[in-house]
Amino acid sequence: MALTIRHASKASKIPSKTPKPTTKQPNKPFVLEKPAKFNPPSHGARLRKEAPRYPGPKLSEEEAARQRTKKYPNMMPPEGTFLHWFMHNRSIHLYITLGTLFGLAATVWVSNFKRNSPFAEMLPARSDLLFHPIAFFRTFVEVVKMNADYVTAQTMERRKQKVEDVAKRAAYRKAHGLDKNEGFGGWTAKTDEQLLGPGIPVGDAEVVKEGEVEVQTESVTAPVVREKRPLKKWFGIW
Repeated sequence: MALTIRHASKASKIPSKTPKPTTKQPNKPFVLEKPAKFNPPSHGARLRKEAPRYPGPKLSEEEAARQRTKKYPNMMPPEGTFLHWFMHNRSIHLYITLGTLFGLAATVWVSNFKRNSPFAEMLPARSDLLFHPIAFFRTFVEVVKMNADYVTAQTMERRKQKVEDVAKRAAYRKAHGLDKNEGFGGWTAKTDEQLLGPGIPVGDAEVVKEGEVEVQTESVTAPVVREKRPLKKWFGIW
């Protein structure tokens, strides 16, 4: 049986697809899809790690304790020292502040007392505060009481003078008949004549009251009044 081999001299042509005519689309911006509502997770996927504050390996407990008690230049005093306790103690700062305020107030009060009180020379000497503190405070309290009694007596005397002055004014007004035409409680407004009272008569001078002005009709001529022509207005404006 004889086999016949055929050699293809020309490759068979495979029909290719014809390209479709491409149509140019207009240049329009791409519209992204509206995202859904963002719901952040309640916690991150990984825990945050503290960033190293210093280069190098982590300090041991002994090194950290030694570092807390080490003195550095231009830095705050370390723990365990007197300066650290003094600067971080609130009670001692409170005592210092209140002591300063009370000291300033006492200094101002003593200076005013020495300047205004007539008993300033009776105050005890400052040296007695150290050697005789009980006698110092006893004398100081007695001098303060004497000054308070003196101020009280002066205040009562001034009030008494004011009350007597008011009584004298009331008696004067009653004697001259100025209290007859007073209003309710004498608190209403008064004229100058009611406040000043009767004046001293000077010759035959006459008191000219309001509304009693003499009019000299002979010498004064009435001015000529010319009537103005009424202006004609259009629409009530011009």
